[in-house]
Amino acid sequence: MTLLPLGVGLDNVLIDAGLALIALFVGFYSAIWYVKHSATFNADNDNGSDSEKDIEAKDNDAARSSMAAQQMRDVAMNMVSDVGDHRDLMSGISDELGGVNADSPDANAAVADAVDKILSANEKLQSRLADAEQKIQAQAEEIKTQQVEARTDALTKLANRRAFDDALAQNLALSSRKQLPFSLLIMDVDHFKKFNDEHGHQAGDEVLRSVGKTLQQVVKTSDVACRYGGEELALVMPSTTLDEARIAAERIRKAIEEMAVKFDDKSLNVTVSVGLAEAAPGEDAVKLIGRADAGVYFSKEAGRNCGHWHDGEGYLPMDVAAAPTRVAAKGADTTNQQDSAESEESAEELPDRAAFTHELQRRVAECHRFGVTLAAMHIVVDNYVRLEKEFGNAVGKLLLDSVAKFIRASLRDMDLMAKIAPGEFAVMLPGSSGREGGVVAARIQTAIASCAIPLGDKEIQLELTIGVTGVEPSDDAEKMIERARTQVEAETGQTLPVA
Repeated sequence: MTLLPLGVGLDNVLIDAGLALIALFVGFYSAIWYVKHSATFNADNDNGSDSEKDIEAKDNDAARSSMAAQQMRDVAMNMVSDVGDHRDLMSGISDELGGVNADSPDANAAVADAVDKILSANEKLQSRLADAEQKIQAQAEEIKTQQVEARTDALTKLANRRAFDDALAQNLALSSRKQLPFSLLIMDVDHFKKFNDEHGHQAGDEVLRSVGKTLQQVVKTSDVACRYGGEELALVMPSTTLDEARIAAERIRKAIEEMAVKFDDKSLNVTVSVGLAEAAPGEDAVKLIGRADAGVYFSKEAGRNCGHWHDGEGYLPMDVAAAPTRVAAKGADTTNQQDSAESEESAEELPDRAAFTHELQRRVAECHRFGVTLAAMHIVVDNYVRLEKEFGNAVGKLLLDSVAKFIRASLRDMDLMAKIAPGEFAVMLPGSSGREGGVVAARIQTAIASCAIPLGDKEIQLELTIGVTGVEPSDDAEKMIERARTQVEAETGQTLPVA
């Protein structure tokens, strides 16, 4: 091996260039594999039912991927040529130095000239390698972007039908393998043709965009919201039982009902009809979709702006949690036969602060151990002390019982509510982030604000102030409670009495 000044060998220079080339080719062939893998995946998931527009979109996707891959091939082949030229240059310099007599007075000049040539050649090669790496990275990003776009509905920005099919298949397989619950929701925009006929197709597009945006805001991050087709949307809900999905579905329906679509100085009201089903053991995608879709049909027949869920035997209205008379067929009597005497928990029967703190601490520990989400709320009935003083203890108890019912109606079965002080409640939301807790809080405030409490010839309009927080890495139960409590104090400008 010929040594240059400071012990640098020509072989080392060639090794460095070779390693750089290897790194370049690893990136290149990784990208090529990604393209081929994506193409195979799309082919495997093509059920033959694509429309002409879908087929054209797939052809465009394939063309973009092929073009990016070809550009990467060109870059790589150019680098093969550049590195080959560099190797020949290094070999030539090595031969020249091998013929230099160390005792010759021109030896130092020859070595210095060789070093200049090597440094210049290395700098040029490194520049070319860096430029090639950037080009390959840019093309890889183009392929990645193309794949994301290929699985996203351009209008609603939700996942498209191809992504829906994939998510459904994955979750059905996971549910079967690990015996995990899994639910599917399908919804259809009510009177969608009317929006198009009366206001034009652009209004219909704006309706779908708004529904898609609202859906993304109110669902859990683990759920996959999709545009199923036309004015139908779907929600794939992993690790979600039917009862949990039923409550979430009703929240979604209400959120869409409450939104206003602004179009041409008009405010359009939108509602949806909802169908819901939980995957049964061994059930395939076709059957699950069929059950959820039939729930949409029953909701349309029942007057729209409602939901029905399938419990394995028949269809039930979405707001029915028990076992009333089932909807058996089209035109059947759907009167809710739920027992009106069903007992409801009063505010005084709720867990107290100590019990709530104990359970919250257990959940916080689980969050730290397993990395799951958790949210907590501190709820204060505004002006409760004044109302109780003005109307008496009996009326104060009635008001708290009413508020407790409104709060409970917006919660899941797994959520824990407690009465921690006069006029103050706390709620624990397992599996929910702070953002999701904020959505629940907004629903509770809207519900209580829309209903007045009758009191003789008067009506009392209640308002709630709610602090919401998600669990943080250094939290314990007391820190979460205090943080939510501090939010309430900041919003009301009042210091709450210590419970």
